[in-house]
Amino acid sequence: MAYIRVIPPEQADADLAERYRRVADADGAVDHVLQIHSLNPESLDAHMAMYVQAMRRRSPLSRAEREIAGVVASVEAGCEYCIVHHTQGLRSLLPDDRKPIADQIRCGEWSGLTTRERAIANYARKLAAEPAAIGPEDIETLRETGLDDREILDLAQAAAYFAYANRIVLGLGVELEPGRIEKSDG
Repeated sequence: MAYIRVIPPEQADADLAERYRRVADADGAVDHVLQIHSLNPESLDAHMAMYVQAMRRRSPLSRAEREIAGVVASVEAGCEYCIVHHTQGLRSLLPDDRKPIADQIRCGEWSGLTTRERAIANYARKLAAEPAAIGPEDIETLRETGLDDREILDLAQAAAYFAYANRIVLGLGVELEPGRIEKSDG
């Protein structure tokens, strides 16, 4: 499952078990990206707080737009774990006629994106690949496509969250959950 020891849910003490319960999905499963924090449960709390703030809290940037940023940043980092998880998340947020866009983004194809979504994807890619190269012109491009400063802040937070998550996954060898790969094609 990983390069370091991980405490699975069935071996968790009461404190860790409660944390796992809070982050489990509807089926009671705990994603491996969260289990990797088992040796330091406070880091699980911090990871979830960052994820919720960047990806789930109310924002003028839609959840789908934030997922686009996440998939693009994960593709740039080569993080298959996050690519699979967040392609699925993006697909679930899109209307039926746009669902194929999730897999297109995963494959680096952006032609189905709106101008606004393409600007979001470009910013997320650049922030993931060349963060020191981001400059005022990048922000101006986002503004020209209709993003206001709050949306730009939320976009930066979403893309930056994936810089963290991708490196935790890749740096500690987090593997996809059994069956997750098959689900990614649906």
